Amino acid sequence: MDRGMPRRYSLRDILTVASIHPFYRTDIRFPPSSEEINQAIAGQKNTDTLPLESLPLTRKQDLYRTIQRLCADDDPRNEYRRSSYISITGGGSGGARMFFLTDAMENRMHRATAGELMRICGVIEPRDWVITLHTSGYLYRALDLTAEVVENAGGTIFCAGHLMPHSDIVKLLLDHRINVLSGDSSQILQFALHVSSLPSTIRDSIRITKIFYTSEPLIRSQRAYLTSVFGPVLIFSVFASAESGPWAVMNLAVTGDIADDAADFIFDTRNIIVEVLPLSAGSGDAESGQEDKHQLPDGEVGVIALTSLQRLRNPLVRYVSGDLGSLHPLPANDRIPPDAAQHLKVFRLYGRDQRWSFKWQGEYFEFESLRQIMQREDWGVLQWQIVLRSELSSCTDHCEIRLLRGASNNGQIPDMELEQELRKVFVVTPINACLFHVKFVELQGFERSVTGGKVMRFVDQRMKGNN
Repeated sequence: MDRGMPRRYSLRDILTVASIHPFYRTDIRFPPSSEEINQAIAGQKNTDTLPLESLPLTRKQDLYRTIQRLCADDDPRNEYRRSSYISITGGGSGGARMFFLTDAMENRMHRATAGELMRICGVIEPRDWVITLHTSGYLYRALDLTAEVVENAGGTIFCAGHLMPHSDIVKLLLDHRINVLSGDSSQILQFALHVSSLPSTIRDSIRITKIFYTSEPLIRSQRAYLTSVFGPVLIFSVFASAESGPWAVMNLAVTGDIADDAADFIFDTRNIIVEVLPLSAGSGDAESGQEDKHQLPDGEVGVIALTSLQRLRNPLVRYVSGDLGSLHPLPANDRIPPDAAQHLKVFRLYGRDQRWSFKWQGEYFEFESLRQIMQREDWGVLQWQIVLRSELSSCTDHCEIRLLRGASNNGQIPDMELEQELRKVFVVTPINACLFHVKFVELQGFERSVTGGKVMRFVDQRMKGNN
């Protein structure tokens, strides 16, 4: 790592680079080189920074249209393909995988500050031994991200991954006195189910004191189940995305355990600018200039727009993340040093904006991408519906796909083959296969809206009252 690199950049420098970057200028073919970035920044040293709210919002579909072009162009002048860390996104709904590239050294520094935030907020401490069950391989980045951030926080990491048998994980926990369990929330719940089936002598020997989860939220009933299996564990989380990287952490001992269907994350205002905008901003007409871009006051819920102060080469400016949330001051506490606390704030996450997408087993699925897939001629799907429901006994979420197919024609694939295709689209693995179901139904087999009696594309029957 280049220790001379800055951990963060000024908003003026970020916006200067954005002004000459194809993410934000359709008339520019390639991102600027290092020399061009330095020249542009030097030329703007004595100028005023434009108000952030005066700039247009950046939406996923526009950003990835440019990224798709840059990824496919191997012209030696294409700086996007140079010395980068690759985050994979966009493939969760079966569409083309997209590569959000971050300068490799910027990425190292970004992960260093994320680890520092975890340490300052008490998520990971120097004597913590952590085992991570995160998915690896197939271009997925969760395991390497978790490992590096935990190391930067001062913890000791065991990379078990998602394919290690639960019995082997138990042996590791016992042999090495590992005290922190990490993974996607669904992986942690599935491991807890295994532990609950063990003899009490083995169960009582497992000394997990912390659980550190990512991806999907752990609702209140799921957290209660984990404490019934592991005892009075402390539960933490980290918030990240391919575009923004890791930028916020959850520690209930600092923020409190709120009652609604939400989670409080702590972030450093020096590293990222978080704007909460009216709900209309999530679907505003950017080209006509009619989008509502004014920032809401603290406490009000809206769509989230992110501006990273840690990504200069490929800037992220006013990126509409697809999440709903609100901003709040950091509660008074004696756990975080005052010199750090003055820069911290709380982001209350209410989850994905379900007008556009939903999340299952740590993957985002966009309705528009799914709609295009379901229209494949060889599938012959006339109507489809997605139902998410909770299983009370295990506190896990099941995903059910209901399909109505037309009469079999030449070229239409059989039901069994269609089901296998859907398993690929929904990233079904041997670990979560028991939670995924495909049902071929008649018209009366669909859930309908109460008012218009229309078939609902997405039905969320998960537990909401016991979060």
